[in-house]
Amino acid sequence: MLQIEVVKEHIAKGGKVALRFARDIYGESINEAGNRAFTEAIEIGIENTVATLYESKVDDEVIYNLLNKYWGICRDEAIERLFYEKNKAPLRELKLFLKMQGLSSKEIQHFMISNNVSMKLKKNPELRELRQKPDKLMKAVKEVKD
Repeated sequence: MLQIEVVKEHIAKGGKVALRFARDIYGESINEAGNRAFTEAIEIGIENTVATLYESKVDDEVIYNLLNKYWGICRDEAIERLFYEKNKAPLRELKLFLKMQGLSSKEIQHFMISNNVSMKLKKNPELRELRQKPDKLMKAVKEVKD
């Protein structure tokens, strides 16, 4: 009978160890998820800040300074983020325009790919200037040669 009690005690200890181990793992995954969510939220905040400032036609130098002041972003990274936004904004506007013209998501994707829109915007800064005139941007990307 004594051996059964010893076995029960070891099983109980093992269960407590397994429970503690599971809590440690679960706790770490919660911390990882929390950290990941926090990092993603910061990135979204920075992207929204850059997009808002660019959309508001704030001078590039002012954008760099504001990103540094409020987000702690160095000038080189601020330049990269603004460059990215300058390429992304016309894409966003063109896609919205095409959607408002009644095109499906699949048709929009086909237009963007078949007209090599992303590459044309990167290579031709003058196309980016048409972001607020998406009808003209649409015509221009069709006409510009790769």
